[in-house]
Amino acid sequence: MPIRPFAPGDALLVQRLSRYATRFHIGRFLLQPSSPLQAAFSAYLPWAYKSSVTYVLRQEGHGLARAGFVQWQLRIDRAEADLKVLSPALDAPNGHPAIWHKLLAESALSLADQQIRRLYSELSDQPLLVNTFMQAGFHLYARETIWRLAGDMQTRPFVDDSGLRPQMRQDQWALEQLYARITPQPVRQAEAGEGESDGKGESFTPPIFTTRHLHRPLSSYVLEGTDRLDGCVQIVWGKTGAWLRLWVDSNQPDTRQVRLLLGYALQRIADSPQRGPVYIGVRDYQSGIGPVLEEYGFAPFTDRARMVRSIWQRAKKAVENRLPGLEAVREAIPGSLAMPQASQE
Repeated sequence: MPIRPFAPGDALLVQRLSRYATRFHIGRFLLQPSSPLQAAFSAYLPWAYKSSVTYVLRQEGHGLARAGFVQWQLRIDRAEADLKVLSPALDAPNGHPAIWHKLLAESALSLADQQIRRLYSELSDQPLLVNTFMQAGFHLYARETIWRLAGDMQTRPFVDDSGLRPQMRQDQWALEQLYARITPQPVRQAEAGEGESDGKGESFTPPIFTTRHLHRPLSSYVLEGTDRLDGCVQIVWGKTGAWLRLWVDSNQPDTRQVRLLLGYALQRIADSPQRGPVYIGVRDYQSGIGPVLEEYGFAPFTDRARMVRSIWQRAKKAVENRLPGLEAVREAIPGSLAMPQASQE
């Protein structure tokens, strides 16, 4: 089998290909940079949680798809995985969509055998990348702009923050209702499996209760309304920055709730020893957040596309039948795929 799990003998290949890798999990990369080789070897450490799985492609005399690797991050206690790295990049000297197709298709089969049921990818919003993933069985469910605050935080005094408090266990039902109110149904279907089961009789958990930033501490605050929670802001603390997650109805003309939650979170960061940029993702259905972010000094950093693929066991045969056609691809479309890099503060 040309694709197999990483072994120590693949170290030199992965190290070489890492120079031409495309990174997909931008939040984890910006908050806690790590090398793909380090993550691959972590699977062999007896004391380390097996959070990453790496698959290597090595085959001689096979035309286009000769060598590459893919790396996934497994979500704790969830039958899901996030794409971290694919190499070589499409615009690398030996890069080609056929390599990505083979890596994505065959690693999906292996992950399905490990009871993984959903694959997520968050990639640069460029037609070549999005189309390549669609051909590999992924579908687009949201577009997102990552905003970055790199300078001094322009915090403002609060008029009244009495409705804000730390999140508690008993807030679960109210947070589920908040997520359902502010999130379009197609996105809920993609992220929380609304109306689906994970194959074990359980529903997927809404992302308001989870974080893809593995092992990074999270602070969560809720905004109480008259008879419900009006919003929630979460701070993911990283080694090289912080990431905000804002859960609020941002399409109302009155932006006081957005300002209150955002200002409160920025004040917590300013009062902490945290150093580095602050990031926040704003999706295409959160139109009211962008203008407020500009007032606080944020600027657009990069545009991303969020995609998902279900890999239920019954889909195995369809994936395998598609592979011969993928190997016949001849020429990649050129394009700039470089991701903006955060400056060192």
